[in-house]
Amino acid sequence: MDAPKGEYARRLVDELRVRCIHLTTKEQFVGFPEDHEQEFPADDPIWWCARTSEALGPDGSEACHQHCHGSGRACYEGPVQL
Repeated sequence: MDAPKGEYARRLVDELRVRCIHLTTKEQFVGFPEDHEQEFPADDPIWWCARTSEALGPDGSEACHQHCHGSGRACYEGPVQL
């Protein structure tokens, strides 16, 4: 069973607080699902770096949510914290 829309939105907001601002996915263009829909219809979302427009970041490593979420990479640029 899929997570309720509110839970999905909270998880996404938490992830966006640490995700590199240059990490991009088709998922961001889909919008939030309805309660009866899957979170994202693709089994494995497609990720790319907006700096390189490729699946690899400027440092040559994979661009994906597992690798682009902290300051461990030289190319990482976190969201502005207000």
